[in-house]
Amino acid sequence: MKTVKKEKLSEIIFTEIVTMIKAGEYGEGEKLPSENDLARYFNVSRVPIREAISKLASVGYVESHQGKGSYVKSVTASDEFKEYTYGEFTKKELLDLLEMRTLLEVEAAKLSALRRDQKNLEEIESALLDFKEITQDQYSIGYKADYNFHQAIIKSTQNSYIIQTFNNLQLVHQNALEFSLKLNIGKPRKREEVYREHEEIFQAILNQDEKTAKKKMKTHLINMRKKLGDERIR
Repeated sequence: MKTVKKEKLSEIIFTEIVTMIKAGEYGEGEKLPSENDLARYFNVSRVPIREAISKLASVGYVESHQGKGSYVKSVTASDEFKEYTYGEFTKKELLDLLEMRTLLEVEAAKLSALRRDQKNLEEIESALLDFKEITQDQYSIGYKADYNFHQAIIKSTQNSYIIQTFNNLQLVHQNALEFSLKLNIGKPRKREEVYREHEEIFQAILNQDEKTAKKKMKTHLINMRKKLGDERIR
């Protein structure tokens, strides 16, 4: 097979796999080829493969199980993942995602404070420092550093199902972060506020203060939802 163009590799691979699923090459309940096999087939690295599979999982085509691979969940999943008014989202979809993140990550912050080890702390702090550096460049979006910070906290819960749920939403999560952080471009005060919220979460986890970690994470995510106009928050 010819090498896929580098532009939007994961999107191209996502579309190709959806086509295969709809054509019956992989039926419901069947396992997709491994990441390595798909990488060889598309002649790419595993990174865009993982992104494509994350998107397949997030829109309902496949279900991923840690250490077991990805299985076709539905051959008729919604294809309404194309042109949305909020990046790749409608406003409601974006707010629904953030509401789900609040439910997941507030408790994850509490578990992180209770369970994190030294390696976890180093990973969270490293992501925080990366985010701080990007914050100082008021025209850099910084969504990858932001995502890495939250991912490191999720990882430190040491709960495989929490980790897998978070990972399955990687692509939509990153797209939502990118859209949200774009609103702060050229606004150093807003960017500094977001960084401080991250720093307060880290300090609570460092101090093994689960109540404060939970509170600070909730505040951080509620602030994001308010900024984006979620009228459901009371």
